[in-house]
Amino acid sequence: MQKCDILIIGGGPSGSVAACKLLKSGFSVIVLEKLDFPRFVIGESLLPRCNQILEDNGLLEIIHSQNYMVKGGAIFVDENKQEQCIDFRKNLGQKWGTSFQVKREEFDNVLLQSAKELGADVRHGYEVISYNNEKNQLTAKDKEGNIKEFEAKFVLDASGYGRVLPKLLDLDIPSDLRLRNAIFTRVKGEIRREKEFEGFIDIAIHDNNQAWIWIIPFSDGTTSCGIVCEEEYFKKTGLTQEEFWDKIINEHTYLKEKFKDAKKIVPVGMISGYSAAIKKMYGKGYALSGNATEFLDPVFSSGVTLALESSNKVAELIIKELKGEKVDWQKDYEDYMMIGINVFREFVYAWYDGKLRKIFYSKNKSEIIKNSISSILSGYVWDENNYFVKDTKKKIEALASMAN
Repeated sequence: MQKCDILIIGGGPSGSVAACKLLKSGFSVIVLEKLDFPRFVIGESLLPRCNQILEDNGLLEIIHSQNYMVKGGAIFVDENKQEQCIDFRKNLGQKWGTSFQVKREEFDNVLLQSAKELGADVRHGYEVISYNNEKNQLTAKDKEGNIKEFEAKFVLDASGYGRVLPKLLDLDIPSDLRLRNAIFTRVKGEIRREKEFEGFIDIAIHDNNQAWIWIIPFSDGTTSCGIVCEEEYFKKTGLTQEEFWDKIINEHTYLKEKFKDAKKIVPVGMISGYSAAIKKMYGKGYALSGNATEFLDPVFSSGVTLALESSNKVAELIIKELKGEKVDWQKDYEDYMMIGINVFREFVYAWYDGKLRKIFYSKNKSEIIKNSISSILSGYVWDENNYFVKDTKKKIEALASMAN
């Protein structure tokens, strides 16, 4: 039986940032990661709120040193090539108005290596197969099939899409977001925007928002491009993933021109039914962070932001609890996280039902509304000075009804 203060399941951004924070407070940390790094994963576009969390944990300098593409905002492009630019620098006064476009296999590895350098005991090829919540003991199987047992004062599940504890403890619940697919690849040779806007993410609207497309440029000249649509929209075409990707790109006026000389450099892949939800984010001696809690939708690139926010907050609370301080996990963790999750959720709903498109393309938005939208899409979804953070749904509906 191997013992530690905190055992973290998953070596992605959420697990790594939590590990760094915990190690700096003097706790011993074991990280069990099922895969070898570097490994491919989508979710490559960060938000400015990430910069603040990375800075607070002493990790921003090393991310800066990787020479990632700087992301200044998002440009929405409709079927007629009409554009609306969300400039993250025009926010509500928050410090960070830019972030990064990153290849996650590189970004995640840099963060995990930082945790290792601080003293994390990182084990790759370990799959957690059981969890005894009463004793806070886990059983894992390594890549050779050997069974290993661990005991911790606290267990943090940062397993992302693996959702280890939700499965073992029956915490999963169906998401109320509709079942959608993401069909994606990477290309090289597309036409890029002028220098000031080269690092902006493009979000292209297709077929009256039956599908939308992300275009994420990397600093090495390659680009991530994925199509998001309801599963039935894809299935009814009868096409393969690659044929569908080609069809959508060539049907969109802006994308057809942008990608006319581009070549795919990896096979087209697909993730199906990616949205997920949870009964509880915590329990006796354990908590969940990142995508192991909820994953909404990739449209506003909220995944890594929520992962880092939750890991930063949960590590702070673990430190307090293990030092003998009283922690109100409901109020200080779950209720806090749900504020931001619910703001993003309402923006996702409004994106798919067309209300947000009306607001984005409206000509009568005030500067404060523009800056409030920029701040939300920058990840500052806990700032109660923002118009949208309270009564989000009602305010979106009101603005949409007045949009012209």
